[in-house]
Amino acid sequence: MVNLIFYFLDYLIILPAAFMCVLPVLSHSRIKPAILLPSMSAGTVIFSFMLAFVRYKLVPNPNVPLAVFLVFALLFFFFTFDVKIIKLWYIFISVVSVMSFGGLATFIIDAMLDHSIELIIELAVKWGVSLLFFLFEFLYLTKLRWLVDNENISTVWRFIWLIPMIIAAANMLMIPENNANVRVGKVFQLYIIIEILFAAFYVIFLIMLYRIAKAINDKAESEHNAQLLGLQAAQYDNLKKYLDTTSRLRHDFVYMAKTAQTLAANGETEQLRQLLSDYGSSIDATSAPAFYCDNKALNAITDYYVNDARRKGIKLTAKLNVARDIVISDYELCSIVGNVLDNAVAAAEKAAEPNSEILFVADTKKNGDLYIAVSNPYSGEIKEKGGKFSSTKAGGHGIGLESIRAIVRKNNGYCNFRYDKKKFYSEIMLRQG
Repeated sequence: MVNLIFYFLDYLIILPAAFMCVLPVLSHSRIKPAILLPSMSAGTVIFSFMLAFVRYKLVPNPNVPLAVFLVFALLFFFFTFDVKIIKLWYIFISVVSVMSFGGLATFIIDAMLDHSIELIIELAVKWGVSLLFFLFEFLYLTKLRWLVDNENISTVWRFIWLIPMIIAAANMLMIPENNANVRVGKVFQLYIIIEILFAAFYVIFLIMLYRIAKAINDKAESEHNAQLLGLQAAQYDNLKKYLDTTSRLRHDFVYMAKTAQTLAANGETEQLRQLLSDYGSSIDATSAPAFYCDNKALNAITDYYVNDARRKGIKLTAKLNVARDIVISDYELCSIVGNVLDNAVAAAEKAAEPNSEILFVADTKKNGDLYIAVSNPYSGEIKEKGGKFSSTKAGGHGIGLESIRAIVRKNNGYCNFRYDKKKFYSEIMLRQG
């Protein structure tokens, strides 16, 4: 019975490990957290007891039932959270890596201490090391969540999992085959130093990864904001020119009216017709900057793409009913709209259909939810695989769609990209809360 309890407490270390996997991606759970967390905790306790019983009765090697459990746990992790699998894989391997420190510690203690007291100390050290890493993650949780939500460079995630994998493999290789070897000279002290260095290296790696990703994201946001400010400044200049011109026209109207009155009195109809024609041309040449909605950032970027489409012979119709203050930042909004409209204009230009039109609709509901929809013509073949489109500018789609998905996912929204034989449709919804 004592051994069974020990095995149970030994496997129960899976519980903090499960929380370490779940907490960074909890907001993306397909199951409500109020249901997921208690169910996961109860399930972990039950499985820990089952693993302990299997180990006690059937399989003396503790790693065999644990390995089988981890496979099923990984599959459950993949299906429960709406996050890229490569990110979930990195989180899972990272947790396995940090838990391996506590596992190695039990072998070292087993080699150094008397068997009659080692079980309690092994458990205490194993739990202590694991909870220390759990505490670090809890303190670092906001940054980890930011990293998962905002670092969307696929190449980064495809390779960074190798770091925790190497650390976990190194810890496994350091398990002593003979306990006597640990008691030779300063081997025990060497074990301790190496493990501290490994742990410190991984913590520093995580901190550097966050800071580098944050710096790249801040730079991109600054560039985007600078572009947005440029668009708003151009709108301001157009508005100022419009006000100056209309002021001059109002000033000239008095003299024009007097001249017209004189020409009419003298019966000089041809000169009167020419005067009115010239004045009408001046008015026609003066157009007010377009106003689409109360949101200045969206108004500016919409005006830019409407004019860009017009220069390319494409009609872009914008029907916007968007409030000044909305659910996401100007940077995220313009990133979504900019990517969608840029792809739409590129596709419509390539299609070169007569009377081709891009329709851009955006609306904020009473509860604050924001809806965005864009439809545009296209030509050629659209390459799609698993709901993802090829990143080729030639087709006008694919570029930036992953960025849109990341922003939508971060804001607990929804996006859908579909197409028929003639048009491509982009549908996006961002929730208020």
